[in-house]
Amino acid sequence: MYIIDDRIRQLIQEIENCSPQSDSLMAELVRALQVNCAKPEVQARYKAYRQTGHSSALDLPPMPLDENGYLKGFDPLTQEAEFLQFWQTYGIVVSKSVVSAALCERVIARMHEVCRQLSDGKFSLDNSAENDQTHMPVDTNGVALMTRGFFELYHDDAIAALRQALRVYLHHVLLWGRADLWTTFDRLGIKRPAQEGAEALPLHVDQNPNVHPHFRTVQGVLALRHCPAERGTFVGVPGSPRHFHAYGEMAKNQGEYVELDPNHPLYEALSQAAQLCPLAQGDLISWDSRTTHANSANLSNETRYVAYICAGPAAEDNQEAVAARAEALQTGIGKNVRDALMHASKPPRFTDPERLQAVRQVETLTFLGNLLYGNTRYDSL
Repeated sequence: MYIIDDRIRQLIQEIENCSPQSDSLMAELVRALQVNCAKPEVQARYKAYRQTGHSSALDLPPMPLDENGYLKGFDPLTQEAEFLQFWQTYGIVVSKSVVSAALCERVIARMHEVCRQLSDGKFSLDNSAENDQTHMPVDTNGVALMTRGFFELYHDDAIAALRQALRVYLHHVLLWGRADLWTTFDRLGIKRPAQEGAEALPLHVDQNPNVHPHFRTVQGVLALRHCPAERGTFVGVPGSPRHFHAYGEMAKNQGEYVELDPNHPLYEALSQAAQLCPLAQGDLISWDSRTTHANSANLSNETRYVAYICAGPAAEDNQEAVAARAEALQTGIGKNVRDALMHASKPPRFTDPERLQAVRQVETLTFLGNLLYGNTRYDSL
């Protein structure tokens, strides 16, 4: 028994052929997904994963690449069984082409536009005379718009279009085995050639086992343009969730970020098992947050553009979480409120409210978008 059946496939086809999207069809789809997710066989499958995690070890064969050299991925609409098998084996999985090239390019164009707007036209992401670090937008605290490979924009219509894309939603339904999801409020990513942030990120986890010892959440990156190995891409260690507990010995504090310690006995095995995961434009890669991961340096002459896209169970009865998300949508400011699925960095980050509001294109949310953002409750359908 799987979540995606013939009726759901038919509904998705009809929705994708509608312009604009049909609210009634979308409501019917979400209800159908809720019914299928509630079936005992489906519930048992996802419960088993949460309780036992991965049975795999670090001697797994490398994750396969496709004929174009990108990590093998799946169509969540037609390959649910293969998707789940890959996910439960490796702790990592890719859905192919979940958003169009046109939408990806729209988001990239928006990044360029925001840079020009916030710098009064003095800074450009293009390889031009305006590509001068001294003119990069900074806030009143001196924090740059781009730091450590992040582009600190959290709320904008272009990002909302990615978050509420139908196949992005479907990808996360298959990861969680439930349809009542909230999208994360996260940001964009950028690695420009030979610039700050182009270097590799070291192997780490973003979940501290001393705080959250069991399966808690998933993380994800959407490739806005091709991310071949030399341009900088996701790096994952297949099977590493099984060894997540070891990070408890490496944690320096109660924070979520725990870097792999070179002096730990597992360092060599985890490092040797690390695999570059090249992604094609529009691909969405997700990983169990207990997975050892990193990203590689941009050694090319092209810019790496990505979006940090994820979703998790909606906490509709958590009034503090609901209020935090409503405030973020109103102000456009990124914050770190993990229970509300708000994944901004802890300060410092770019936070000039007036300047951001002046350039922000406020989100236009669809029927699905209002559910994912938390404006509409799933139990109201």
